[in-house]
Amino acid sequence: MVKKYWKSIVGLASVALLGYFIWQHLQQPRQVTTLSQVQAEKASGVELAAKNAHIVMLQSQLNEAANQIAELKNKTPDTIVSTVPVDIIKTVEVEQQKVGADITIVTDRVNPDKQVNLEALEKLPANTQVNLNQYNVFAYKKVIRGVNVYPDWEEAVQGKFKLKEVTVDINRRISKDGKYIGIVAGCNFKHNSGKVGIRYSY
Repeated sequence: MVKKYWKSIVGLASVALLGYFIWQHLQQPRQVTTLSQVQAEKASGVELAAKNAHIVMLQSQLNEAANQIAELKNKTPDTIVSTVPVDIIKTVEVEQQKVGADITIVTDRVNPDKQVNLEALEKLPANTQVNLNQYNVFAYKKVIRGVNVYPDWEEAVQGKFKLKEVTVDINRRISKDGKYIGIVAGCNFKHNSGKVGIRYSY
């Protein structure tokens, strides 16, 4: 029975495998999202860019990013990049990598109500001047540091304030969804001892 249908089984498996690879290709994260300026200044626009990059952001982060974009639109850019139309996508990605941004939103400086079509821009003549706004969004800091202070509560109930332990930590981001790993070191004053360990945050 199996021998009779083995060609069909292999064919179905091949189609399923091909479909999976196509799905995987279509689901690749996109760090660069094109929006209209109006969209970029709304939390929903930033959320769309975050989803394209497969990054989850809190509502407060989305609101903050949208507000910053609104404030930046009329300010002189920190960096002005000149490039030929065919290199626009590459240039945007290079600028994003320079600052280590998680998400980049690109808007049209001249036509703020229209969404940028990067593929169409790439086909323009090489001498065409293109003005785009590039907003780099940081979903999570690359490095976070912390200081932890632990009072001696046994002494505190007696009206005395004494430190029991103090630790410091430095953590580096290891994933795009906000996971960190780092080192923690501290001193326990009550027992006059020190400690060093590894911290994983998620």
